[in-house]
Amino acid sequence: MSSKAADLDAIALSALMSSRICHDLINPVGALSSGLEVLADPGMDEGMKEAAIDLIEKSAGKSVALLKYARLAYGASGGLGAELPLEEARHVLDGIFKWTKASLDWRLAPGQAPKDEVRALLILAYAAADCVPRGGEVVVDGAAGTYTIRVSGARLIVQEDFASALSGDVEDIKAKFTPHYLAGVMARQTGGGVDLVQTEQEMTINLRFFAASSQTEPGVLTAS
Repeated sequence: MSSKAADLDAIALSALMSSRICHDLINPVGALSSGLEVLADPGMDEGMKEAAIDLIEKSAGKSVALLKYARLAYGASGGLGAELPLEEARHVLDGIFKWTKASLDWRLAPGQAPKDEVRALLILAYAAADCVPRGGEVVVDGAAGTYTIRVSGARLIVQEDFASALSGDVEDIKAKFTPHYLAGVMARQTGGGVDLVQTEQEMTINLRFFAASSQTEPGVLTAS
């Protein structure tokens, strides 16, 4: 059986997504713990304690941003079939992009959109920021179920696993790229789809949702 025709069941998906969330949070939460240990050490001088406080503040800020992002992008906010405010998605991404080298240019008009459309936009905009580790710009544009996410930068890196997961290939899928797979599935289950166009310094993700009221249900997710 082709890996693109295979199913990723709910148990496998939940395990991979849990690994992804833990991976995102382990560094800032670990830094919080390290900072608290420094503050608790009576032998530390004032300079070290000030550095520890700064580390705690930054780590707490990043942890909160990641949790707010995970809640909206991966969670069940509003229940199945709900619509979510696009401005809330932009606000959550603003918080995430503070911790990346990329800048966000959000061009979507304020309003409501089906939950899965918002979730896919969140996932793919954040994924795009990862593609420009030395800095760049992520532009999110479109309306009414048809969106583009364009990323450009001096050193654009698009891993093969990124494109494979987005297309629905689950063979040897890694936890890091499970959200990409999920975004593609959400689009295809409405009769829409997602495709990626890449040049040397720019990548564009075209995201289409044809049945605006359709939302993913719990259970087996199919790549086709």
